[in-house]
Amino acid sequence: MITIYLDKQVFSHLFNAREEKYSLLRDKILSHKDEFIFFYSNAHLFDLQDDKTDIKYAEMEFMQSIVDGNRLIYEFPRQEVMKQSPREAFETVGKVGDFSWLDNFDVSQLTDEQLNAINNIVDISIKDLKGELDFNWLTNRIPISANELQVDVPIFKSLMNFIAYNFYENKNAYKQVRDNTIARYNPKEIKANGEDVFNEQLSSSPLGLSFIETIKATLAQTGLSSSDSAIVYYMSYMLLDLFGVNKEARKKVKFQNMQADCCHSFFGSYCDCIVSDDEGLRLKSKTLYKLFNFGTMVYSIDEFIERFDEAINNNKKSGRKYFDEIFNDYIARQILRTEITPEHTLTYLNTSNKFFGYFNCMIERKSDNETVIILHKNNDLNQPMLVREIEIIVNRMVKVFNDMGANFTLFDEAVELPQLKADNWNRILVLNDADICLTKFKETPMLCLWIKLKQPII
Repeated sequence: MITIYLDKQVFSHLFNAREEKYSLLRDKILSHKDEFIFFYSNAHLFDLQDDKTDIKYAEMEFMQSIVDGNRLIYEFPRQEVMKQSPREAFETVGKVGDFSWLDNFDVSQLTDEQLNAINNIVDISIKDLKGELDFNWLTNRIPISANELQVDVPIFKSLMNFIAYNFYENKNAYKQVRDNTIARYNPKEIKANGEDVFNEQLSSSPLGLSFIETIKATLAQTGLSSSDSAIVYYMSYMLLDLFGVNKEARKKVKFQNMQADCCHSFFGSYCDCIVSDDEGLRLKSKTLYKLFNFGTMVYSIDEFIERFDEAINNNKKSGRKYFDEIFNDYIARQILRTEITPEHTLTYLNTSNKFFGYFNCMIERKSDNETVIILHKNNDLNQPMLVREIEIIVNRMVKVFNDMGANFTLFDEAVELPQLKADNWNRILVLNDADICLTKFKETPMLCLWIKLKQPII
């Protein structure tokens, strides 16, 4: 693992260190943080807003000592990373459930998509409040498509204030909405239980739609964009709870807390792993990561302590050990699929190791006159790759190769960043049995290791 997302609760445990395991973990993180990248997001700031004391500022300073200003933000169409300390960001982020923006609501500043979303959400909400919303509205209703606001601004503001009160101040309103939704649309209480089969099972419910079909229909009916990954994820996370597929315990569920948890889960999907002490957040994250085929691992604190120790030890392996792992998986030859092109045969092989603590995918590229093993990391190509991430891997491999007798230099950002931006960067090592090249795919945020074999090994 390289990129790690700890939720706010974990940071609080590390900050307070009331148990020995948290004190030990804190010391390990701080002493090994140069080998990893830790992130925070707006979700941490939303959670800190609940603290009415000045302790939150000390907690932000502690958080900064770990995250080093690595703030995950969302800029359509992808997540990005900006450098800003939690304390600086805290002063700029709006409060969850704050509807004061209604005071300066200006229709002329809205896009057509925003106008359609408002028109549809208002229409659906009013019909629901009047008891006029058809049972099959998700499939039968014709969404409003207009380039102007179809409701009076005072009515819209009143509705938003009504929603604000019932979902953020009235602690029982959301619970009642969820009870009614489950009773109508998921009476058999089909659950995810960490598996993705619930997606198809849900189509046997009265609504007759799978979970993914329900997400798509809800987005279409509300006029929200299905191309916006943040909106799709938010909708999916909330529907998991609303339909009872993967719901919070009734006694403790709060709409505002679920929004912050959803934000943690969404930004955590950027990273190699997300760590949380909240079982509901972990279960929903596991469900959606599997459903959307994200490679992010979800850990409790105790699970992370074990995995973090493994990662630290993995980073200490010798070059011979790493190459033994590579060639053992290569020789085992558990074929996932094969693609044939005019120039090459590409064979995708299963791996049982994370090579150099990073690469977890293996491709054999074979032609008439050469065989190349390509290692890469299975990640979402819509996400950016940090220069810091490349620096960590380069320096890790420099140490490994130099221990084998090479003479590599550590990552030099001043020299190598322009090369990376120009898609003209690589590190090459010539060995007796193979030529090795660490590079980045052109125009693709993916680091890969090429091993060109000088003679067959199987």
